Amino acid sequence: VAARTRFQKFRGLKSLRSSPWDPLENLPRDYAKISHFKNQNVSRVRALAEGKEGVPVGSYVTVYVTVPGSVASAVMESRGDGPLVLGGLLKYENKMTVMHYAVNRVKDDGDIIKSKEAVVMVCGMRRMEVRPIYSEERLRSDKHKMLRFFPPRGSCVASAYAPVTWAPAPVLFLKRHKSGALTLLAAGKVKGPDANRITLKRIVLTGLPFKIHKRKATCRWMFFQPEDIRWFKPVELWTKEGRRGHIKEPLGTHGYMKCIFDA
Repeated sequence: VAARTRFQKFRGLKSLRSSPWDPLENLPRDYAKISHFKNQNVSRVRALAEGKEGVPVGSYVTVYVTVPGSVASAVMESRGDGPLVLGGLLKYENKMTVMHYAVNRVKDDGDIIKSKEAVVMVCGMRRMEVRPIYSEERLRSDKHKMLRFFPPRGSCVASAYAPVTWAPAPVLFLKRHKSGALTLLAAGKVKGPDANRITLKRIVLTGLPFKIHKRKATCRWMFFQPEDIRWFKPVELWTKEGRRGHIKEPLGTHGYMKCIFDA
């Protein structure tokens, strides 16, 4: 597969921290169905303030629920001999959005958890199966690097489509085994809903210098077709020593290219 086809969804960034990126471009269709908050802090304070109005603690209440008979029968059968637990929702907590959770692995047992791998999430009274993606938390940047795997040590941010849940709220990640048993995988807390958080998958294309003369160098093994070299010509180059440069032109038909670096 040609590099210009394999990496056509990627773009060259001079800096992951300071380079501009529009969070509203090339959005998937599912983003038209979820809720967006212009200011999640204001929405959270408003929801918590309105949630204080309710039944006093220790009061007896009668709850009437109108549901189809099949649903009621399924609920009563699934609960067994245990009590039927009802919980209230704050404002907006009945809507779907992109939720973010700060989580830590409970223990390093050698299991490799990939991004988008199904896990069982317990958040408050809710339990659901999600496929989160994991990313780093960069405090000085609006762009965060995606992680291919759940790190065995340290914290990370898990993002998934889920119902809105306002912080503070604890969250647990459980792994379902083939036998159906659940084991605790990670624990953490809710960060909040943010559909505009930018999570980027970062790749680095590497090549080796074949000939070097002052500021000029002939490099190979980064690309194998001259069309790919012309496609990536606007992308800046950099070396392990910190020098910056750019592609001048392809050389031959086997992926060699002329590059110029700063002094």
